[in-house]
Amino acid sequence: MLINSLGLKNFKCFEELDVKFAPITLLTGANSSGKSSLINAILAVLQTEQFPYFLSPNGQYANLGSYHEMAKRNSKEEVFEINISFNKTYEINIKSVWMAANNDLPFIVSLYFKDTWLELSYRLEDEVHRVDFKLKFNRFFHETPEEIQKRLSETDGIVNFTLEHHDTSSVEVSNLLFKYDLHPVDVIYKVEKITGNDISEYFRDLKYNGKFDFNYIGSFRLPPSRTYYRQSKPDFKLEVSGEGYVDQIIDWEESESDEYQSLISITSQLGLFQDVKSAKFKSGRFELNVKTHKKSKHVALNDVGFGISQFLPIIVADLQLSNESCLAVSQPEIHLHPKVQAQFGNYLVNQIKHTQKQYIIETHSEYLINRIRLLLVTGELKPEDVCVLYFENDGIKSTVHPIEFTTKGAVKGAPQGFFDTYEMDVMDIAMHAIG
Repeated sequence: MLINSLGLKNFKCFEELDVKFAPITLLTGANSSGKSSLINAILAVLQTEQFPYFLSPNGQYANLGSYHEMAKRNSKEEVFEINISFNKTYEINIKSVWMAANNDLPFIVSLYFKDTWLELSYRLEDEVHRVDFKLKFNRFFHETPEEIQKRLSETDGIVNFTLEHHDTSSVEVSNLLFKYDLHPVDVIYKVEKITGNDISEYFRDLKYNGKFDFNYIGSFRLPPSRTYYRQSKPDFKLEVSGEGYVDQIIDWEESESDEYQSLISITSQLGLFQDVKSAKFKSGRFELNVKTHKKSKHVALNDVGFGISQFLPIIVADLQLSNESCLAVSQPEIHLHPKVQAQFGNYLVNQIKHTQKQYIIETHSEYLINRIRLLLVTGELKPEDVCVLYFENDGIKSTVHPIEFTTKGAVKGAPQGFFDTYEMDVMDIAMHAIG
């Protein structure tokens, strides 16, 4: 699953936001400028199994609280919008409008959905639920005008409809009105039965051929333990904190999987360590040991630099993903040496070339950003494969500035304050040295 675009209105710190994503998208800017709010909007969608019928503020990836904690403060609007476009074998566009329910959770009041076969709009009006849809037929679903008419007439709760158009390839229905006392979700379920489409199926199983479609690793990652007990789980999908990465590594090691060999190769190229292996004790506990240099011995993960254990979950989370999937990470640079921060840029570029994955990275790392600039200059990265979004907040709302890096090394569209601390300090040092 690749995320194409995201639109927000009256959500968290944004009055309005409309951004497009590239294979590598870097989110940067000052603290509390809106970077996490953008990611949290995506996480809220992806942790909701029945999106877009429901929206779960609190779940596997994020805890956003209630409706009023999601809606922009001091806004005159009574609703917020989340619009998202993504590819999962084909492009899907969803526009959704939410208001507060009695339990202070989001309640759907308007929906637009479009994929290859179905275009549907729903909105809650004063006294009715209104639906319009256009359905393209395929070899799995094809009905005559009479069958469509009969299906509509036999559906409980419909008070009116107009069969606008029907031929051998498609059918179009407008002014499909349902009784007001129905729940919006019940209305959309009924339309699904009429059209033979299950809109929410795309979010119920973010897994493909035993691998995941999406992973997220947050900025707070658990410190390593001296030893571990194995966890008995049906899968080892990592938690936002990175928890579970040791179990996954041991499982790969025991099965001698390709992922285990890839992990060793990647960490060696990044300069983290040369080898990793587990040791089992009689008590049933395990220890994860790494070899930081070719001539050194294996030592416990707990006894090497803290940055290794903070960064390792990110690589494990990435290796869990299938091709054409998405990894989102907040602040991968935490406790990481500048050289590895820069090398992470090379890693990302290599991955998008060979796996067609997508990366959404929230970062403050000048080393990572400058390495991306360098890879553009050297031709190893194409301009269309990277997007840099710079966030600013004026105390009332957040604004996003798309930044362009050219193949000549220039920076275009950057507001004042975009990563200028390093350059200014260097100039001050030079001036004082001359003086």
